[in-house]
Amino acid sequence: MNWHTRVRDVMSGDPVSVDVNDPPSRVQQVLSDRPFHHLPVIDGGVLVGVVSTVDLARVSLGAWVKDGPTQQAWLDATFQMKDVMTFEPECIHVDDPIKLAADKLSAGSFHCLPVLDDADQLVGMLTSTDLIRFLVTA
Repeated sequence: MNWHTRVRDVMSGDPVSVDVNDPPSRVQQVLSDRPFHHLPVIDGGVLVGVVSTVDLARVSLGAWVKDGPTQQAWLDATFQMKDVMTFEPECIHVDDPIKLAADKLSAGSFHCLPVLDDADQLVGMLTSTDLIRFLVTA
């Protein structure tokens, strides 16, 4: 295994993101339609946070109310994105070694790292699943 492999070679590119002003139900919809569990949150083109299925589960009525539209209406009336997202997430750069990503993911209580380019623009996401896939195929 080559721990000097760059993050760019392991990450998922073209990240789907949400805007900081989107309602939480938009996050819920995007995540239910996709095979991933984390979304970068953007404000004016700048990464400001990350929101995940776990973040939404913490504030969901899903255990008590089975009607989807009622859940979504309550979620949007009760919370804003800033109430459910993680601000200033730990990030990594595209040219960092994968070992640094592994160190960050294993030391934190999070399962994704937004990937930034040299201009600090979001270019991808690296998740614990991406890292495990790299480890088992290396």
